[in-house]
Amino acid sequence: MAFLGTRRGVSTTQDQYGQSSSSYDPGAALQQQLAQEQWDWQKQIYGAQAKAARQGAAGLTGMIGQYNQAYGAAKDANERRYQEMLGITDQTTGQRMADIRRDYEGQSADAMQQLSRLGLANTTIAPTMKMGVEREKQASLNRAADALQGTKLGIMERRTDEYPKSDIILQLAQMLGQGGGGAGVGGIVNALSNMRLG
Repeated sequence: MAFLGTRRGVSTTQDQYGQSSSSYDPGAALQQQLAQEQWDWQKQIYGAQAKAARQGAAGLTGMIGQYNQAYGAAKDANERRYQEMLGITDQTTGQRMADIRRDYEGQSADAMQQLSRLGLANTTIAPTMKMGVEREKQASLNRAADALQGTKLGIMERRTDEYPKSDIILQLAQMLGQGGGGAGVGGIVNALSNMRLG
C-alpha cells in the first residue's frame, strides 16, 4: 500500500492493485488547520511589519530632506563667515599698505625739502635718497603682504565648519532596517542615498 498524501484531514492511499482509498484522519486535519492559521498569522504580522517599514522609510525620507536643507543652510553660512574673515583681513591689510605708502611719501618729501634747503636738490644725492626711501617702502610693503598671506593661511588652516549631526538619522535608519524584518529596506537605502554627508 502506497501513501499518496493528505488533504484537509483526508488520507489517500493506493493498494497493490492500483485501487485508491481515502480515510478521514482528525489529527491530520487539526495539523493542517494549525499550519494554515500559523501561515495566516505570519502573513498578517509580515504585512504589518512591511507597512510600518514603508511608513518609517517615508518618514526617514522627510527627515533626510529637512537634514539636507539644514546642511545646505549651514554650508552657506560657513562660507559667508569664511569670506567675511578673508574680506576683513584684506581691508585691514589694504589700509596698512596705504598707511605705509603715505608714510614713505612723507619721508621722501621731507628728505627732498631738506636737500632743497641745503641747496643739494639738484645733485646726485637726491636720486640716491629717493631710491633708499623707495627701497625701505617696498620692504615694508613686502612685509605687510607676507603678514597678510600668513593671516589668510592661518584662517584657512583653522577653518572649522559646523554642520547638522547625521548620527541620529543613521541610527534611526539602522533601527528601521532591523525592526522591519527586511521589509522597506529598499526605501531606507534610497532615502539614505540622498543624504548629504560632510
